[in-house]
Amino acid sequence: MRFRGVRAGFASMIWGTRAPSRVKFFCWLLVQRRIHTRDVLLRKCIVAAEDAGCPLCSATLETADHMLFSCPFATNFWQKVNVAVDGVTICTLSALTTAAAAAVDSEVEFSMLCCWQLWKHRNAVVFQQLPSSLARLLCCCREDTVLWRDRLLKAHRSDVGAWLRALSQ
Repeated sequence: MRFRGVRAGFASMIWGTRAPSRVKFFCWLLVQRRIHTRDVLLRKCIVAAEDAGCPLCSATLETADHMLFSCPFATNFWQKVNVAVDGVTICTLSALTTAAAAAVDSEVEFSMLCCWQLWKHRNAVVFQQLPSSLARLLCCCREDTVLWRDRLLKAHRSDVGAWLRALSQ
């Protein structure tokens, strides 16, 4: 959380949530641009330039920002859950939580859940060769929402209804 005595500005936003540890760790890596999207794999010489494209659309380079915010699939997902992501990047992840606040309460956890599920959906397409499916993604989000309900503070458990309404088809 600190590097050379300086506290990371996003540390309390991530580690102070009630999300599962693996989701917190994913978001920690995400804000540092260390998740293994194809741009990172290209930089590490694991994939060739011609294989660095987005697996969900025809973009020539898959970055974390593209995967979560500018890929047409991700854009459709955010529109479906009524969260405006225009101009949001990993660097401005707090803007995502502000946008999510308009749709649901407990916006940080909701944003983390959505980013986590987009990542898992992308991995299912890449590694299991499953077709890209907005319906499947929304279903997975709803399932996790129900599982996360008891993790939330009692005062925020009523927010689960708003999450489920936002994630309904």
